[in-house]
Amino acid sequence: MSIKIGDVDVASQILENEFRILVLEQVVDALLRRIPIAGPAISQQEMQDIRRRAVEQLKKKYPNSGIELKEGQNG
Repeated sequence: MSIKIGDVDVASQILENEFRILVLEQVVDALLRRIPIAGPAISQQEMQDIRRRAVEQLKKKYPNSGIELKEGQNG
C-alpha cells in the first residue's frame, strides 16, 4: 500500500530524497579529499556537531514530531 498526498507518492519521495542525500554526502566527501585548500578532514566530533545542529533545525521546523538524534547515529 502506498501513501499519497495529492499526486505525490510519499514512500517513493522518501527513497528518492534518501538517495539524493547519500549521493550528495559522497560528492562532498570526495571533493573535500581532493581539494588541499580545504584543510584537514572533518573530525568525528565536528560531524557529530553538524548532525546535532541539523536535528535542532528539524526540531524547530517540526516541533511536535519527537525528532531525536540517537547516540552513535551516523546519518
